[in-house]
Amino acid sequence: MAIGDGEAALAAVYKPIAGERPLFDFPDGTLARREVAAFLVSEAGGWGIVPPTVLRDGPFGEGMIQEWIEADPAADVVAMVVADDPRLRPVALFDAVVNNTDRKGGHLLPMADGHAARVEQQRPHALRADVDREDLIG
Repeated sequence: MAIGDGEAALAAVYKPIAGERPLFDFPDGTLARREVAAFLVSEAGGWGIVPPTVLRDGPFGEGMIQEWIEADPAADVVAMVVADDPRLRPVALFDAVVNNTDRKGGHLLPMADGHAARVEQQRPHALRADVDREDLIG
């Protein structure tokens, strides 16, 4: 999806709430807002891990729109995941802060500037019934 016209157009990913596939551990219709919340937490933490993400009306109704970012084509994601790559430290901290339940190497985008971006943030902020909130915040 492109937002805008001509040279000012921005490539973006649009995920309408109406098209969300229900997940057993999350209330229906909340995944787009979770991705927006993940972006806001990433920005508040100063990590810049999640691409700019907003909630907007689109051709299929309200949904999240996230800036499309290009990963470094020379980067080896598998090597990054299996090695002790320092780019993953802020990602791991971010995942712990938002209680991300969907950690996958395929959700990492190594960037040419040296940092790692994170996409597919629909499953953060999950509190399982068998985890006491006090255990999460100390």
